Amino acid sequence: MWKQTSPTIKNVWFPMAGDPSGSVSRAYGVWKSASGLNQRGRFIIDPEGVVQAVEVLAEPVGRNVDELIRQIRAMQAVRAHPGQAAPAGWTPGEPLIHTGKEYIGVY
Repeated sequence: MWKQTSPTIKNVWFPMAGDPSGSVSRAYGVWKSASGLNQRGRFIIDPEGVVQAVEVLAEPVGRNVDELIRQIRAMQAVRAHPGQAAPAGWTPGEPLIHTGKEYIGVY
């Protein structure tokens, strides 16, 4: 209903959800009972349901959607290439790096 009636949200192309009871927010530890609102949090959960990343920010600070997408793509890349990692700042198309003791200090 929210997406259908809000002029600012109606053009968002991706699925959106609400948590009016706060149950999901409580489960992820971002519910603020004093105000009845959530902290700004985002959670990347893999296809097996395992939380791979958590970011919780102070209220006046917005999240970076481009960084979220970069992280998801990096996680998809390393999932497709076991034994490799996406270094800090990695972007799609760049090479992954190898992991293991023999590579410490190489990169």
